[in-house]
Amino acid sequence: MEKTLDHFKPDFFIPGAAKSGTTSLHDLLNTHPDISMSKNKEPVYWNNKLFDQFKNFEIERYLNLFEMDKKIKGESTTSYMYYDSFIKNIKDNFQNSPKFIFILRNPIDRYISHVNWLIGLGLESKKIDEVIKYEEWAEFNEYDYYPKHYYQFGLYYKWISRFVEHFGEENIKIITFEKLINDNLDTINCCYEFLGLDKVNHVKYMRSNKSKNILFPRLYHFLRKSSIGKLKYTKIAKYLLPKIISRKIKCLMKYALQNWASIESNSRKTTIEHRKILRDVYLNDVKSLKDKFNYEFSEWTDFK
Repeated sequence: MEKTLDHFKPDFFIPGAAKSGTTSLHDLLNTHPDISMSKNKEPVYWNNKLFDQFKNFEIERYLNLFEMDKKIKGESTTSYMYYDSFIKNIKDNFQNSPKFIFILRNPIDRYISHVNWLIGLGLESKKIDEVIKYEEWAEFNEYDYYPKHYYQFGLYYKWISRFVEHFGEENIKIITFEKLINDNLDTINCCYEFLGLDKVNHVKYMRSNKSKNILFPRLYHFLRKSSIGKLKYTKIAKYLLPKIISRKIKCLMKYALQNWASIESNSRKTTIEHRKILRDVYLNDVKSLKDKFNYEFSEWTDFK
C-alpha cells in the first residue's frame, strides 16, 4: 500500500492518438478554470523505463508540473496509449481508476501527418508514397526516440480495447480530431462533462503543434539526444563534469531546441490509390471500433 502514496496521481490522461490533435486538446482543456494540464505536455512519466527507480526529486519534479489549487489535473503523453508498462503502473499505483480521453483522427490522415512530421524533422528520407509502398505493417516495439510506427499507431481499436479491459468503458471518452475542428465548443464541453466539470459558453480554437521543417536537422537531433542523455558521451560527461555545470549545459541545450529555427511545412499529399491501400489495412480495426463504441465515425469519409 505504501507504493500508492509515492507518486502524484493526475485525475485523467490524454494517452493519444499521436498526430491527432493531442496538443490542441491539451491546450484547450487547460483554459477551463478548474483544470490544470501539465506544464510539460508530455512528461513521459508513467511508462518511463526507470519508473521503479525514481527518486524523490523526480517525483517532486512531476508534481511541480501541475497547479495544486485546480480541481482537476491531467497530462497528455501519447506513448501511454501503446505501452503495457503504462497500464501496469497505473493499476499498481491508483486505488481508483483515472479517466482517459482519446482523440482520434481518420487513421489515413493520421498516417500521412505522421510521415510528414518526421520528414520535417529530417528523420524520414522517403516520400509518403514510398513509405506506404515499403511499409512492412510491422508489430509495435517500444521506442526511445521519435517513432516510425506509422501503421501501428492508427490501430485504435487494438490499443484502446486494452484500456476498456483494464479500466472499464465508463472511464474512457473518445472524441475525434475532425469534430474538435468543426464543432469545438460542443466537443470540448463533452470532455468537461465527462470530467464532472461545468460546461463553458465559448471557446477559442487552438491549432497547436503544426508540422514544420526544421533547419539543420542533424545538429538539432545531436543536441536533442544529448540533452536527454541518449548519446554515450553524455553518460561519460555526467561523471566528469560537476553537477551544476552539467545542468547549465542541459538548460542551454533545451533553450536552443525550444527556439530552433524552422519553416512552415508544405503539405505532402498522397494519391487516391495509396489512400485506398491505407483504407484496406485499417478497415477491420475501424469496424471493430465502431461496433465497440456504437459510433459511426461518419466524419471519416473514407470508411463510410
